[in-house]
Amino acid sequence: MAKFLFVLSRGLEDPTRVVRCLQLAKIAVDKGHEVNLFLVDDAVVVARLGGVESVKAPTGDEAQPYLEFLVEKKVPLLVCTPCAGARALDPDEFVAGARLETGMTLIDLAAESRVFTF
Repeated sequence: MAKFLFVLSRGLEDPTRVVRCLQLAKIAVDKGHEVNLFLVDDAVVVARLGGVESVKAPTGDEAQPYLEFLVEKKVPLLVCTPCAGARALDPDEFVAGARLETGMTLIDLAAESRVFTF
């Protein structure tokens, strides 16, 4: 199977991108692929507990069930350290399995994965 890296840079201001990123990551996991999700810039709020509870795409798809699935399947949810710091996010408030990482990790993962950006 393939290795996929989903990079999300948009946050609550762009619910469609948030939902689609999480949805496609779920589909990749369902199909048996290895998946990593890296949150940068405004997307770091997705890692906060309850951060996507009200996020809904115009199609009616909701972000929360997709995120819950990814957490349940232990998909690595990597959060940009300086991006989280700039937004005063506390890692103790992250969903299970989310952890701080740096751009070096992002580049390492990108070098060995098929990359989707949202």
